[in-house]
Amino acid sequence: MFLALLLTACEDQVEYHRLNGLTMGTSYQVTLQIEPQRLESIKQYIDQKLEKINGRMSTYLPNSEISLFNRTHKNDCQKVSSDTFQVVKTSLRISKETDGAFDITLDPVIEEWGFDRKFTHHQIPSQLTIDRLLSEVGYQKLSLGEQCIKKEHLQLSINLSAIAKGFGVDEIAILLQQQGIENYLVEIGGETASKGINPFGKSWRLAIESPIEKLRAIQKIFLPLGLGVATSGDYRNYFEKNDIRYSHTIDPNTGRPIVHNLVSVTVLHKSTMIADAYATALLVMGKDKALEFAKKHKLAVYLLIKKDQHFVENYSDRFKKHLLGKED
Repeated sequence: MFLALLLTACEDQVEYHRLNGLTMGTSYQVTLQIEPQRLESIKQYIDQKLEKINGRMSTYLPNSEISLFNRTHKNDCQKVSSDTFQVVKTSLRISKETDGAFDITLDPVIEEWGFDRKFTHHQIPSQLTIDRLLSEVGYQKLSLGEQCIKKEHLQLSINLSAIAKGFGVDEIAILLQQQGIENYLVEIGGETASKGINPFGKSWRLAIESPIEKLRAIQKIFLPLGLGVATSGDYRNYFEKNDIRYSHTIDPNTGRPIVHNLVSVTVLHKSTMIADAYATALLVMGKDKALEFAKKHKLAVYLLIKKDQHFVENYSDRFKKHLLGKED
């Protein structure tokens, strides 16, 4: 649903290498400056770290911490790893900050619309079904203890897919720094973190994908300048029925896909995990509320708004310094 493109070709640069793999239902890519003899061990470290995170937070793995929590029908506080606790704690904070525009308990509603594990043949849920599900979800029904999480409603389940990739990116960046690697770009499913310089001795450059259907094109090139980057969009994952387009982005307030004309949100933040969650929340909010939120919280945010048959860009003041200048 989003894309951040690496714009530097580094195959002919012997000091830079690329590592690739699969994780969290998507792919990862790490571009880094490193001695060739260290590549294999670094790749093992990366895979082990991502396997551990996925094994804790995946809703597709039946024995993950999240899957076990979702299946339990007890309201006692369930012990979880420090990683899972940190991600859930951050999720709840952002839910409060965004007045519920970000909500990890929305999983049953998303499933009912056919955008997760459940195949619905694109059947539109009835309002009665939506109302029932909304009565059973809500971040207020999830609470924290001492490294444990508790459901206030026994049917409550959580899904960390809108924040876990960002967390994974941050963890790999930390791992690389611990290994003494100073120049790198980490990407998981479009979420990125970078440090240092690219193979051409310049700041890393990323690109936001144009939301044109059936076309992979660049909309805007920018400099992350060491910040984590996350993009959310509603233009790839959707279905159409009776000439109505249904986005995979569900508004927690209505239990229905968003209907406004904001189609893409890119957020820059020192924490890719937080950028990941904010990007989803701002996409739910729509243009005006998203820009207001960005101003209040001093965020670097880039928006794409559909107007007739073309797209209009808008961005916060904090994003301006990340735009390419003539000297770049």
